[in-house]
Formats: sequence, structure tokens, C-alpha cells
Amino acid sequence: MITPTNETANTAEPDDFHVAANAVTRAIRQINADQRGGDGAEFITHLLATVAANLGSSEAVTAGRPGSWEAAGVEGLLHSIVGYNDEYLLTYRTEPVEIVVNGVYEFDDLGMFETYEASTSHIGQVLFGDRWTPSRDRLSLDQLEQIEDIEELLVELEKRDRAEYQQRFTATIHTRFEQLRTEDPHRYPENLTITVRFTADNASNDDLTDGWGSDLASLLYQHARETTPLPGTDTAPDWTAGQRHADTVLAAGHWPHLRIPTLAHYGVPTNTRKD
Repeated sequence: MITPTNETANTAEPDDFHVAANAVTRAIRQINADQRGGDGAEFITHLLATVAANLGSSEAVTAGRPGSWEAAGVEGLLHSIVGYNDEYLLTYRTEPVEIVVNGVYEFDDLGMFETYEASTSHIGQVLFGDRWTPSRDRLSLDQLEQIEDIEELLVELEKRDRAEYQQRFTATIHTRFEQLRTEDPHRYPENLTITVRFTADNASNDDLTDGWGSDLASLLYQHARETTPLPGTDTAPDWTAGQRHADTVLAAGHWPHLRIPTLAHYGVPTNTRKD
């Protein structure tokens, strides 16, 4: 009996190099046969520019061995089409520009978690007076349950605030991008798109957008950090005030518990400055 050969199982998948080589070869054969427009040199040049654009920079193409003669040739070719400073790089991008943000980190960096803690502390002082301490070791079991119920309400508010902040953050990015496109449509063509992704708190930081770069993703991310209104307010953070953002929010009367109907009657301290 002859056992049929499982060709699928025995045939190795072609690697990326062979897939790319076959695709380029097929395309240039079609060009040479007048089955598609352009010419082979133009096709190769635009293809290389597209790869660089999707990677984010011309330097990314030669990062593995930047001092080689091959790198010099590639860089020269790229500079001739996208500019020496990648001025026209995004024109060739086919992938969306992705901005990756850790929402919990942003909240923490803005000091927003401190505002919910301040509300808890204020309410604890109103309810329990001198018995209230950060350790809560002087409270009865009933009092502990009471303050924990209040904390649960504030935790739910914080989750809603964070979700709203992320929506505002995303909207700020898209609005700014459309402004840039209007100002310089040749550099930011209609086919170029932006996506914003918020990661889980325990996700790797390797994928997060670097706010200190000069690329489009970094510029949009930094703009959103500087101009997105803080939770519970319509005011952007004041990065020049010389004080913590949480203090600014509380001093303006935006205490989180005031936005919870069952807690609003606790008011705010006469002196709203946090020690």
C-alpha cells in the first residue's frame, strides 16, 4: 500500500525574504510587460520609502549595521526621495501611525489618584474627627465599613474619569492631527491615519509612545498630555505652575466627591490646600 504524502506538512513556509522577492519580481515583470505603470527603478525606490515610512524613519532601515556600504547606498536612495530629514517620509506610509498610551500611568503622573485620596481623607475627618488617621487604626468596624463604602464610590468615579480622560486624550490627538494635515497637506496626506491604543497597567513599556521624540506619534502624544483637560474639569494641566496638578485641581474646587450625589454634602475643607 502506498501512503499518500502530506505535502502541506512537509513543505516549509517560505521566509519573508523569499515572499518579498517573489512579490517584487512579479511586479517588475508586469511593469516590463506594460501590464502596470511606472518603471522598475521607481517601483524599488517607492517600495523602500514605504518600508522606511512604516518603520518610522530612514534610520530604522539601516539600524542593524549603519556604517556599512550597503547602508550608505540605501540611505542615499532614501534621502533622494524622502529628504535628508525625512520631510516627506509619511507620504509613503501605508500603516496607521499608532500612539500607545498607559492610561494608569498618565493618571498617576498627573497626580489624579491623589485627588480621590484627598476626598476620602476629607470625608473621614468630617465623619470621625480626631479618630480619623491615615492608618485608620482608631476606627470601629462599623466606621471602617462606612469609609470603605465611600471609597468604593470614589473608585467607581475614578474608573469613569479615566475612561473619559482617555476619550478626551484620543479626541485631542485626532483634532491636532487634522490641524497639521490642513497646515501641510503634502506632508500629511489623506491616506495617512492615526490610531490611539491604551494598554493595560501591567503591559510592557516597550510599546509605549515616547513623548520626547520628534516623530509624528511623539509630537501628538506630547500635545495631548499638555492640552487634554484634567478629569472633572475643563482645564488643561498647568505645566508651568510649579505645583502638583492635584493641588491645582483641588484648589479650584474640583474635589472628586462633589460629583457623587450621595457624597457632595460633605463639602470641602475651609483650607483646600493639601499638606
